[in-house]
Amino acid sequence: MKNLIKKILFFIFIFIFILSIQITSASNLNISCESAIVIEQNTGRILYSKNIDRKRAMASTTKIMTAIVAIENGHLDDIITISQNAAEIEGSSIYLEANEHLTLEELLYGLMLRSGNDAAYAIAEYIGGGNVEKFINMMNRKAEEIGANNTHFMNPHGLHDKQHYTTAHDLAKITAYAMKNETFKKIISTKNKTISWENHEWNRSLTNKNKMLWNYQGGNGVKTGYTTDAGKCFVSSAFRNNIQLIAVVLKSNDIWKDATALLDYGFDHYKPYKVISKEDYLKSISVIEGTKDRIRTYSKKDVIIPIRKEEKDKIQVKIVLPEEIQAPVMREQIVGKLEVYVNNEKIDSTDIYVKDSIQKKSVQNMFEKFINHWVGQ
Repeated sequence: MKNLIKKILFFIFIFIFILSIQITSASNLNISCESAIVIEQNTGRILYSKNIDRKRAMASTTKIMTAIVAIENGHLDDIITISQNAAEIEGSSIYLEANEHLTLEELLYGLMLRSGNDAAYAIAEYIGGGNVEKFINMMNRKAEEIGANNTHFMNPHGLHDKQHYTTAHDLAKITAYAMKNETFKKIISTKNKTISWENHEWNRSLTNKNKMLWNYQGGNGVKTGYTTDAGKCFVSSAFRNNIQLIAVVLKSNDIWKDATALLDYGFDHYKPYKVISKEDYLKSISVIEGTKDRIRTYSKKDVIIPIRKEEKDKIQVKIVLPEEIQAPVMREQIVGKLEVYVNNEKIDSTDIYVKDSIQKKSVQNMFEKFINHWVGQ
């Protein structure tokens, strides 16, 4: 009996020990930064957080927004003439010279690989139609659209301004949005790039400042930053085991160590779980005055969420659909939402579509249906 009690106590001790390790790792990661967050890109689910809503200077991580606004509003092969103002901007530089010509694509590589403030200013001038203030307004509108409501931009490069700030959470949201763009993803994951240099015998050779592209398994972005006021900042990302994570560290003593710890934590504790597959039949709904009485619904994409092992049994799927819909109905028309919850926390949602088109009944349709019904009897 004593041996049995000892065994039970031993297993209880082991269970409590393992649990304590998990709790400690979740709340007390060994990171030096003052604000930090890890999210899964597709759902935006927060996997770890530290002071994520505290407003802070963001330094050159600003250029994430600069890049995505430029990509969405310009063409990569656009030729840009460098102004004197752009060439003379202070701070990090790709050594642009007044009156030289580069494509927007080349400037984007200079912006994101070498953090060129001159490239940022030249891009802002061009996309803003010669007006940098107009481009900054575009940045702020995009932040609002993304839901980065605690962010405000005063310039396209990140040099210090008291009214230029973000939060770790907002910066993660902005990055998650930007990484949906394939051009942005290609640029930030590029290790080395050669771009033109007019009136020189050689081209500019750019090496990405982001060491995680070489040193972290699956590392694929994003942007470093530093000013005296902001301290060392870093938005990092990695794809591993079919899950894309984004980590943000603000005012860090060691951005590489902090980013590694955050990404490791995310990959170690969360795994992707497929809730439904695209094209799966979800539910049918009634069609009023249609040539068919019911129509099938589906999702256009796989719904995959990041979960802990112990959360698998706590997933809830809510299908939000009307009981009926008025004809006519167009093929791939959006008719509702599929929402996924874990422990009553909404993790993801996606649109629900109809499979087919259904026309509205005409007098002829109704007459033919009546005749067919009568003949059938």
